[in-house]
Amino acid sequence: MGGHMDRRAMLAGMGALSLNAIAVRAMSEAQGPKPDEPLPPRPSVETYVRSPQIEDVSLSPDGKHIALITRSSGVFYLVTYEIATNKTTRRNLGDAKVRSVFWASNDHVLVSTSATVGLSEFTGSRQEHWLAHIIDIRTNTLKTLFDRMDGFYNTVEGGLRRIKHEGKYYVTASNYKIDHDLYPLCLYKFDLESYRGKLIDEAYSYTHNWVVTPSGLPVARSHHDRIRKEWTLEYRQPKGGWKKIYKVKEAVDYPSLIGLGRTEQSVIIYIDAGDNAGEYLEVSADGTFSEPLDKDGYNRSPMFHPTTKLFAGFARWDDWVTYEYNDPRMQKLADLCKGAMPEYNVSIYEFAEEDPRKVLIYGESSGDPGTYYFIDFGAGSSLPVGQSYPDLPAEWITQKKPIKYKAADGLEIHGYLTLPPNREAKNLPLIVLPHGGPHVRDTSSFDWESQLYASRGYAVLQPNFRGSTGYGGDFVEASYGQWGRKMQTDLSDGVRYLAKDGTIDLKRVAIVGASYGGYAALAGATLDLGVYRCAVSVAGISDIKAMLSFDTNQTGSSTSTVVLSLKRSVGDKKTLDEISPINYVDKVTIPILLIHGKDDIIVDIGQSRKMERALKKAGKDVTFIELKGEDHWGSNEEKRLESSNAIIAFLEKHNPPA
Repeated sequence: MGGHMDRRAMLAGMGALSLNAIAVRAMSEAQGPKPDEPLPPRPSVETYVRSPQIEDVSLSPDGKHIALITRSSGVFYLVTYEIATNKTTRRNLGDAKVRSVFWASNDHVLVSTSATVGLSEFTGSRQEHWLAHIIDIRTNTLKTLFDRMDGFYNTVEGGLRRIKHEGKYYVTASNYKIDHDLYPLCLYKFDLESYRGKLIDEAYSYTHNWVVTPSGLPVARSHHDRIRKEWTLEYRQPKGGWKKIYKVKEAVDYPSLIGLGRTEQSVIIYIDAGDNAGEYLEVSADGTFSEPLDKDGYNRSPMFHPTTKLFAGFARWDDWVTYEYNDPRMQKLADLCKGAMPEYNVSIYEFAEEDPRKVLIYGESSGDPGTYYFIDFGAGSSLPVGQSYPDLPAEWITQKKPIKYKAADGLEIHGYLTLPPNREAKNLPLIVLPHGGPHVRDTSSFDWESQLYASRGYAVLQPNFRGSTGYGGDFVEASYGQWGRKMQTDLSDGVRYLAKDGTIDLKRVAIVGASYGGYAALAGATLDLGVYRCAVSVAGISDIKAMLSFDTNQTGSSTSTVVLSLKRSVGDKKTLDEISPINYVDKVTIPILLIHGKDDIIVDIGQSRKMERALKKAGKDVTFIELKGEDHWGSNEEKRLESSNAIIAFLEKHNPPA
């Protein structure tokens, strides 16, 4: 395991600066205790659950300043650091949900926040609305985009990016104009000194995205009309106006407009259906399509040059990320970044726009849950920015192990196994931790939840069951209509696989999940019987028909993409009752813990409330915890701790680790 002394040395002799204002783990090699040294005390639940010390970080365009978001006692702070002078400033951002930070210019930082509120002009009872705040680091003043602009709420719908015109930086943002029926979605650019907004383009309520040049000129835009089930790509004409150059009929798997192509006269789109499904194509202004830009694998995303914003290659994700740039200079920088932290999984966080030789990188290892570094390859210097979890002793961190096994029908399932530290990997109690989505995936990267359970003596299985992304379209399609069926037995097949070689004790298995994972936990207690000793469902779905009704209300249409996607995923509407756990409470033989946030706009809290009533009526062992002020994503640190303490107590009672 490499400690900070090694991490500095490995930067090829570059001079290391110090960042005293931000706590960094001690500069000593983390080798674990020597034979005559005691094991450090096991960290508290709070140590794992507490938000990472660095929640987001950004590098100024000139590479001279770093900005990061940190949190203490539920309060967010913006920390800015001037590299040359070691000057650090800290601004209290309050308890609003801070989501991200980036530099709007070399003197201005943009902080995004969100809030769960109901606005009468928007469909659904409540939605998560985003705000964008510009902070001038010279004067410490804060302004919110669209604030006090006639016809707008001070929210943003997207399009947040930094542009540079005639040597001056601006930011762009889109928002709905409340009193405009024909062209309600507007794209603006904002002057960072006056904060005045200038209209760039007006579009439709069903417009999804714009691509603009680095100077802010619109190149293309895309729309998806759910009534016509039509996706459209339009190009900006030299004399103004827009020309439709491509359209396709598609209700759910429509293309996505991604960014600029290899020139400012072309764009990259992602195709999600048809002959080129899963591929990225370049489209020119006359509607000519390139051949697929890449056919090697599934789990990858295009990269764009930090200065020109032109398509620059692909980042490939499997257990970790690798970079393939089409620009030799960028590829050399990527290789240098990887070599800067040997024995680490390294990712490139951000290049400086004005000088890509200045870069923020992030690395994880078996003894380090995440460290950020700034490197100036031009000057030959480096700066440790900070760690995600500096209070976690290396001895209590355990790295995920990639595994694969066969499902009952022969389908190969990939996943990850986290073993408890300081214990023999034999006859261990197991927690199955299925991911949400369900069309996402788990990776090998550090996550506090699996580490928390492992620290308590449990092995943790995170299967990328059928339907998980990153394994191709056929793997996703294999999940259609398989909620509560093969998607569920993919989990229990993993349990049986681990039991065969004696790694886990088949009689000591629990299931814990959130969102779709919460549904899987309830299905494990009602549909796939005899596998688990207890189940924990966080924001889980118990009644699929009710979920479809809720999504229809939230999106305002039974033909919205969200609703149609869920209908396809769950299968034949005639069999929805057969895969809804609420209809099988009489079969429950194990204790169930239900947890749900009152601010959840993705899965209605009624799903858990109804399940609790049904279980109690059937005389079953159920506990329900409602979390006031908590959303679907566990954003509230205090409530996340309350939830985690309850889960650990529940597991230790009903599936004890020893």
